[in-house]
Amino acid sequence: MTAMTPGSNLPLNAVRVTVDVAAPVRLDVSALLLTADGKVRSDADFIFFNQPTGPGVGYRSGGGASPDSITVDTGALPPGIERIVVTASPDAAGQTFQGIEPTATVRNADGGAVIAAFTPPQLGTETALVVVEIYLRGGVWKVRAVGQGYANGLAGIATDFGVSVEEEPAPPQAVAPPAAPVAPAPPAPPAPPAAPASYPASPWLGGPTTPAAPA
Repeated sequence: MTAMTPGSNLPLNAVRVTVDVAAPVRLDVSALLLTADGKVRSDADFIFFNQPTGPGVGYRSGGGASPDSITVDTGALPPGIERIVVTASPDAAGQTFQGIEPTATVRNADGGAVIAAFTPPQLGTETALVVVEIYLRGGVWKVRAVGQGYANGLAGIATDFGVSVEEEPAPPQAVAPPAAPVAPAPPAPPAPPAAPASYPASPWLGGPTTPAAPA
């Protein structure tokens, strides 16, 4: 077994290899299949727990008791794929790698023999990590120790390599209930008719006449 340091690489002596990523806490492990330009061909090249299989690459959950792992069959990779990037991020939301020391173990997927091991240097506020990569150089498949941290989580890594990451929809805003209708004010009662003016009786005005009292 070879103990690797950041940036070191070595040829693989097996066609099928498995990368186990272990840590004191639960990690989400994933892989990206990259072309020569360092990008995925589509979102189907992002292998993780919700999409565990792809051409030549598979994800296996350890279920908490064992580390999650990525298996790469270099003989089954599609033409044009030249790098497999293995990533990890803490499962708990918002947790960083502060005080967490992950270790990647590369082994023969068929025989189980350990090929190499890599522990990234001490990390801090990073929330995701490119652990190792398996890449093609001069017709030979190799493994490289990377240990590059990201502060913006697995979404930051995926976006860098061309994966479309959908943002969480904003929660619906509470709508205030409509105001209760205001009852119209009752109409004012009609004003009483004005009292007729009092005029002295006069035959010229057509009013009633009262006989004059006898003298």
